[in-house]
Amino acid sequence: MKKIRMTGFLLAAVLLLQSPMTAMASSVSGNGPELQAEAKTGTVSENDMDDYSRACEEVRESLLEILDSKPVYVLLYNTDKYGLKAEPKEGAAETGSVVSGTQLTVNDVAFDDELGVLYLVTAYVNGSPVKGYVEDSNIVTNDVEFNEWKETELVKITGTVYRSEMSNLEAIYVNFPSGYHAALTALSQSHPNWIFVPFHTGLEWSEVLAAQREGDRSLVYRTVDDSWKSKDPGDYDPATGQYVPKSGANWFRASETGVSYCLNPINYLNENNIFAFEQLTYNQSIHNSSGVAAIIANSWMSGRALEDGSGGLYQDVFVEIGSRTGVSPYHLASRVLQEQGVRGDSALISGAYGAYNYFNVKASGATDTEILANGIAYAQSQGWVTRYASILGGAQVVGGNYISKGQDSLYLQKFDVDASYYGLYSHQYMQNIQAPMTESVSVKRAYANAGALDNNYVFKIPVYLNMPGGGTGGGGNVTPGPGGYPVSEEFITQLYSSILGRQPDAEGMEYWKNKMSTGSTAADLVMGFFDSQEMKNRKLTNEQYLGYAYTAILGRNPEPDGKAYWLGELEAGVTRNCILAGFVESAEFTNLCNYFGIRKGSITNLLPADKNRGQTKFVVRLYRNIFNREADEWGLNDWTYRLQNGLTACDILEGFLYSEEFEISNFTNEQYVDILYRTLLGRNADAAGKADWVGRLNAGQSRSQILAGFAYSIEFNDLCREYGIKVGTLTR
Repeated sequence: MKKIRMTGFLLAAVLLLQSPMTAMASSVSGNGPELQAEAKTGTVSENDMDDYSRACEEVRESLLEILDSKPVYVLLYNTDKYGLKAEPKEGAAETGSVVSGTQLTVNDVAFDDELGVLYLVTAYVNGSPVKGYVEDSNIVTNDVEFNEWKETELVKITGTVYRSEMSNLEAIYVNFPSGYHAALTALSQSHPNWIFVPFHTGLEWSEVLAAQREGDRSLVYRTVDDSWKSKDPGDYDPATGQYVPKSGANWFRASETGVSYCLNPINYLNENNIFAFEQLTYNQSIHNSSGVAAIIANSWMSGRALEDGSGGLYQDVFVEIGSRTGVSPYHLASRVLQEQGVRGDSALISGAYGAYNYFNVKASGATDTEILANGIAYAQSQGWVTRYASILGGAQVVGGNYISKGQDSLYLQKFDVDASYYGLYSHQYMQNIQAPMTESVSVKRAYANAGALDNNYVFKIPVYLNMPGGGTGGGGNVTPGPGGYPVSEEFITQLYSSILGRQPDAEGMEYWKNKMSTGSTAADLVMGFFDSQEMKNRKLTNEQYLGYAYTAILGRNPEPDGKAYWLGELEAGVTRNCILAGFVESAEFTNLCNYFGIRKGSITNLLPADKNRGQTKFVVRLYRNIFNREADEWGLNDWTYRLQNGLTACDILEGFLYSEEFEISNFTNEQYVDILYRTLLGRNADAAGKADWVGRLNAGQSRSQILAGFAYSIEFNDLCREYGIKVGTLTR
């Protein structure tokens, strides 16, 4: 990293003050020996020094104006540990030591002839404030105003703005353990403006995992896989096969498997979940109403104003309150969505109790009644008697108690591994271990909707001692290819063995090594092997194909229940590529890639029918029940593409039922009703129901009217919900 010495930027300032502003920064920012000699021999005049001192004070005052209007938080960066200095000079005594990723609050700026630019900052160490100076080269932030100040004001003194001399790739390899390299390298290649800061917790993985499982600290919702639910004594009744609720009727204590997966930072190092590590402060340049609208789409808040009239549209209220509190409105919106669900039907925000608690602050307890009572009591004590007041108050709690206290990411709000303010583990906003992952997806969607994914983001990523996948890996024979992409011959050999059933030939090995060295991920290789002509020539049954997928991607044989489930999905029309893509996103494949020290990636070159199991099963259902045949490849991809681009279930139904292929079949009224029963209700017609519908048709009602009766039924709504598609409206 480059340190700007005072001799160089003192002379830079003098030259800038004396010369027209056409001088390039690069021409005055060096530490050339002739300029240093000039300063040391005293040829810089007293007037020049006075001009320089005045310029420094003006630059300092411009920063203090920003600091008077809001707090500016930065992270310690580019060093494992830093001793804060009592004075802004070389050799000053240390006031305290902080580790990489520590949150620092900027108080002032100073200049030194040896160290260059330093900031007076406040850190909290074990609950106590520590003030001291830190060098400019050891901090990083996504605070827009502070970064603009450096670009427009600080440059007047230094002649240049500090820049890292290392590439992002080099910084990843220098700052992070090897287990992080593959995934972070992939993200950096896709998003060069993203900055990854390691947060060195200094904590043993096993101790953190045990602490997160203490009591009811970590819970999962009833719908998760049973492997993520604890079967420890008191959590599960083997006699009944039932799990014991811990918070209301639907929340159970998480198993070690579930906690371990959600706790491990490596499992977040992908396009969606990386935002669990984003600093959660307000950024006016990228946070806007349209981004919030993308987060709350399909929820009760979408396109709707606060129901009690205390504020405007939800999407605008979140932005306004984010600006007032300094908290990301995307975080606020996703947190409310996480706490209240898409329907927003919780009693905590119904208004029936004279107060609202949108963020479920203090809403905890063993039963639903206790949760409601505690949440409402707290809301009443805070005066949250309007919806706006509740959202504002909740944002102030999140900002004041968490974001400004070092727990400045979604991950740290769930997993309290920052001891700076409140100690460890106990100061956690939520019990849901999946919350950081689910909320991060919403935030990423908002940024994508706003076209802001390539902005400058700072991600604070925890590192633990002796964590799974965090060390050098165990795969062996991992070498960096051109551009730093890791290559593993052992992984390639494993694919040959598990998919093709043979050892690699020399030509094949070199081919796949070259693919990895030039950017292909593990997912790309898996797809390449399964899509190879050698594999296609085997003409595998679904059961055989599934066995290969389990072995190659999950590293094990299929268990009976899992095998039966996936075979059922394939039978229902889900494509093989869709199954592969899903397996690649599993924790098991992630762990396999971590073991080999390679980039996991995702399968991206998918056809529309490969992308969404529910949509594909719906279209296949229509082909089988309406056309009485299997879907052809073109038709299946055409209809699924249309579903993915806005068409509803009703639109697709009309496309099938009013098609030439259907009309030329010339079905009788009885046959037509049978088709509607099987297609829209998922069952054979009962005698009385069928007689009623056929009687209506025979009496003169149109088939469009009968179709409407089925399409707007509760059963069809439930079916569409199961497939994850909108019912929509009939137009004919």
